[in-house]
Parts: sequence; C-alpha cells; structure tokens
Amino acid sequence: MKHAKKTFIINALYIAVAVALIFVAWWAASVAADSEFVVPTIDATFSAFKKVFENPEFWHGLLGTLLRSVIGFAVSVALFFVTFFFATAYDGFKRVAEPIIGAMRSLPAVAVTLILMLVVGGNVTPVVLGVLVIYPITYSTAISRTATLPKELKEICVINGGGRLTMFKSVYLPCLAGGLPESLATTFSYNIKAVIGAEILAQTINSLGMLMKLSQVYLQPAMLVAYVIIAVVISVVLETVIRVTLKLALSKYCD
Repeated sequence: MKHAKKTFIINALYIAVAVALIFVAWWAASVAADSEFVVPTIDATFSAFKKVFENPEFWHGLLGTLLRSVIGFAVSVALFFVTFFFATAYDGFKRVAEPIIGAMRSLPAVAVTLILMLVVGGNVTPVVLGVLVIYPITYSTAISRTATLPKELKEICVINGGGRLTMFKSVYLPCLAGGLPESLATTFSYNIKAVIGAEILAQTINSLGMLMKLSQVYLQPAMLVAYVIIAVVISVVLETVIRVTLKLALSKYCD
C-alpha cells in the first residue's frame, strides 16, 4: 500500500511539472506574439470558459461528439473482435485482410472525410472516419501481440480436442488481454481526435468540431483554445476510465 501511494504521488508530481511547463510555454508564446488573435492569453482563455459552459449549444455539441465517438468506438471494437477471430482461425482470411488493413492505415484522413461527406453526409462522416482510423490500429496491435504465441500452446489445445472457437477463447484472448486495456484506451483517444477533426471539415451540427470552426470563423481564438482544452481533458479522462476499468475486469489475464 505504501509503495502504491508513493508511486501515485510521484506520478502526480510529474504531471504537475508537465502542466506547469505547458503554462509557461503558453505564457511565453502569448507575450512573444503580443496579439490575442495569434495566441490568446491564459486569462482571456479561462474567461472564455465561463461563456462556453453557459452556452447551451456547447452541451449539445459535447453530447453529439461523445455519442459519435462512442458509436464509432463500439463498431470498431466489434469489427475488430470478429475479424481477429477469423484471422486466427483461418490463415487465408488473415492473408487477405493484411493488405486491406495496411491500406486503411494509409488512408489520408482529410481526403477520406471529403469523400465521406458526399457519400454519407456530415452527421455520419465523423463516425465512419473514426472507425477507419482506430480499427486498423486495434487489429494490427492484436496481431503483433499474438504473433509470438508458442506453437506448443496451440498444439496442446488441438490435442485436447479444441476447435477454432476454443483456440480463440483459451489461447488468443488470454494472450491479448494483457495489452487490451492500454490498446483500447489509447485508440479511444485517437477516435475522439478523428471524430472532432471530421466534424470540423464536415461542419457537423451539434458537435465540438463545429463550435471550434465557428470560433475560428468569428475570430474568437480564446474560445477556440477553450474548446481544444476541453476536448483534451475529456479524452484524457475517458482514456483513464477505460484503462482502469479494463485492467480491473481483465486483472487475472494482465501481464
């Protein structure tokens, strides 16, 4: 218990130092720029937070962005588990999937967003882009982690009469579970960034992305920075919640 408390305090100090350095760099940049339209001051930005939280459109936008992020994440995770099972069960499927996943990782996000706007519209585009961004990352990470599985484990499973589903549940999933909390938590943060970026380009109604775009159009840099800070805080908090929750749920499998 004492060791855990000491580790927590040390980590908190490192975070505090990092935050302090960010504020120092922010202050220095605002002084050097000497213009609210280039780099807003810290005071102006924190004053903008009050306006943000009092604006009903912010809460609608926040809810819309979170909903799109959760939907895209859920679809990505479901798609990942299905395709990962088939990749472990059938070598032919894995060989076909590899170049497709590689192509998905290489897709230019901005160009894809513009195409999706024409195909599915501004409201659905952020969800689809989020899936296209994080699904390949999750799949590739899982394949890499399980690539070093000892052949003996697979052979034992086969000798004991285990089929493809049993192999997946008894061999692959336990191996994958140790890195799953970190992998899914990180990809959720990527998902939020991808969703907000697509919302800005697609001008999605009821979204943080659209609010950021309007702040830029109406020359409100302090409001824009406030929205960015809110997005970062939300990403960090949700990433931490997902990581801790999955570690507790998969504690018996974690390395």
